[in-house]
Amino acid sequence: MNFPEPLKQGDKVFLLCTSSPIFEKDIEKCKEVVKNLGFEPVLGKSLFENIGGYMAGTPEIRVKDLHRSFADNEIKGIFCVRGGFSASQLLNNLDYELIKKNPKIFVGYSDVTNLSIAFNQKCNLGVFHGPMVKSNMFNDFNEFTKKSFFNALDKKKGEKWIFENPIDEKTGAEKETSLLYEKNFENKKINGELTGGNLSIIVTTLGTDYEIDTKGKIFFIEEIEEEISRIDRMMTHLKYAGKFEDCNAVLLGNFAGCENTYGENYELMDFLKDFFKDYEKPVIYGLESGHEKPDLVTMPMGAKCTLKITESGNEIYFEK
Repeated sequence: MNFPEPLKQGDKVFLLCTSSPIFEKDIEKCKEVVKNLGFEPVLGKSLFENIGGYMAGTPEIRVKDLHRSFADNEIKGIFCVRGGFSASQLLNNLDYELIKKNPKIFVGYSDVTNLSIAFNQKCNLGVFHGPMVKSNMFNDFNEFTKKSFFNALDKKKGEKWIFENPIDEKTGAEKETSLLYEKNFENKKINGELTGGNLSIIVTTLGTDYEIDTKGKIFFIEEIEEEISRIDRMMTHLKYAGKFEDCNAVLLGNFAGCENTYGENYELMDFLKDFFKDYEKPVIYGLESGHEKPDLVTMPMGAKCTLKITESGNEIYFEK
């Protein structure tokens, strides 16, 4: 997997909306926060477009933004401004050979999962499930999220680092990740390329040319504001498609606002334990990565991932 060189202070960073639009009043704020990070912002046309309230311009405008950002040798990074809806409209019209030949730092999550999976699989490009400009950098870019973001982006090829959750304000210790079930996984190392992202988007890739490949990989999943009944349906769909059978392990990020309005006595953890009760591969939950704010761990999608499971706890390592 090709992870580009780390960004340097003063580098040009392209800002675009691959999915839903932003308000005009937010454009200057986007420029300001990126400048404060030490980069020179370059604005895509998609920042000024709005169709139907959920599309940042036509697919052609957003595709041109992506092609421009990858083709321009002066641009070193591409930051998605927000997620939302409609990034899937771009997939059939992208020049994947252009993207493959011009690797750039690419950051986004949520609906951007459409592009992250495609860039991993079609372009051999490592990307980052990390903070977006409007969604996370306006008011919620706390020190933990910022540190995790730059820690992931700044690592060089062959350099390893450990997954770190934020500190629990009540206990003063790092929030724990845990095995869903103890099934003789102790003292084992499980390896695989990291893949995944937003559950709703992952499911929509099935049966298309952009279908997620989990074979021999570590499968990361997160979600926001979906009924548990719908999470059940989507997870079952992935199961029937062989995605859990194919992967080496499952990592569960946060599931912000995912509740069961049909029955409060059956919550997310109840469903997950039922769903994975006969699963013979590690399932680790409690990763603070997803839509929950303000803390967001940046995940390097396409990186080598190693799970080290011991009696004293679980460790997750990444390597570009």
